[in-house]
Amino acid sequence: MSHTIHRTAIAALVMVVVCASVSSAQTYPFIVIDSPPHFFTMRQVDQDYLSGYRLFARETNEHLKPAVSFLVQGVASVLLLKTMTHEEAHSTILTGEGIDSDARSFLFMTRHGYVDGVTDAALKNLRDTKFPTFIRLHTAGFESDYMLATREDTLLSFEDEMFKNVAVDYLLRKAALLIYFTEGIFKRDSDGAEEADELDRDVVGNDLYGVIRHLHRPTMEYHRYTRFADLTDEEHQYLERVQWRTFLNLANANVIGIRNFRLTDQLTANVGLGHCMGPFGDFIDEKVWLDYRQKWNVTGYLRQFENRDHWFFGAGGGIVHYPLAQHLSLSAEVHYWNQPVDLSFNTAAGKSGGAVDVSGSYQFFSRQKSALRSLSLDVGMVGKTAGFLPEEIVLDSHLGFRFGLTMELH
Repeated sequence: MSHTIHRTAIAALVMVVVCASVSSAQTYPFIVIDSPPHFFTMRQVDQDYLSGYRLFARETNEHLKPAVSFLVQGVASVLLLKTMTHEEAHSTILTGEGIDSDARSFLFMTRHGYVDGVTDAALKNLRDTKFPTFIRLHTAGFESDYMLATREDTLLSFEDEMFKNVAVDYLLRKAALLIYFTEGIFKRDSDGAEEADELDRDVVGNDLYGVIRHLHRPTMEYHRYTRFADLTDEEHQYLERVQWRTFLNLANANVIGIRNFRLTDQLTANVGLGHCMGPFGDFIDEKVWLDYRQKWNVTGYLRQFENRDHWFFGAGGGIVHYPLAQHLSLSAEVHYWNQPVDLSFNTAAGKSGGAVDVSGSYQFFSRQKSALRSLSLDVGMVGKTAGFLPEEIVLDSHLGFRFGLTMELH
């Protein structure tokens, strides 16, 4: 039921705006079906949420004074929206494994945001049979927040959105990553006693403490909640490592409202750093966005993964919405990685892999003088080898397709 509430909330954001006036043309893509097709994926939740939020923010900015608009957006985000995507990300990992759960996101609930409705036996079995997926269950909320902020960086860097229309969500994503990863500095515990009914328990408890404990002690007696004092000296050292790296997420001019830097009359650029966690440890990104002649929108990144003690390398790049013809545009990304064999936290051995993601958008409706300026059909395909790619639910090799719709509004 909670999943339905969350998706209805996103749809409501869209309908508020579609029925209202909008000042200048912007595009808003939505993924209708993703792969695997029988559930909402992390990529689908993130993309659909972001388009819905942009519409909501644009409408409030259009009709309310700036201070009131930011207050409305901030209250909505704190009470529901920010936590909604974080908790849905946890749920997408479980649903991908055929495990039902309930994501609960309202501020005034017992734990603010959490996922419950899963037995200890199901979670222990996931740990014992698919350990990288079990670890990702803990880190999925971080991953979603990180990728949403990256999506917003891309919109801003290519001037596809005004800062005021994503500022509240963007800054809250950055702040949330800092808050999650720096809990250990303040020795803060978010977990109380485990509830008597296992179906009422949060599936992972404190995300950060839990993932660190399980990475270091994968076969210990199973229980969900982890407190600061439960961590060993080695685990405290690991906690310190990741908590200081999270400040890299502030290294982007978008944080202070600067969308890009003009290098020449026809070339703008932006750069940024990032940090997050995944199924076998954490990773650091160095990212770049280049816009040449408002036609060649190019992205690129270098990525360094680290498990317990060993570094691995990744890189990728792509082009966004390149116009192939009057009504047809193309986006494409290529990813390469060398990651630990079996996505292990301990091994020094690496294995190379990669992914190709291609999508096309065909405009089938156009009416320049209406509020709804155009509609486009979006078709995408991703092919990947075994390995971890943020927002891609499947860790094994996978060929998937997605279908969506892009609205352009005046």
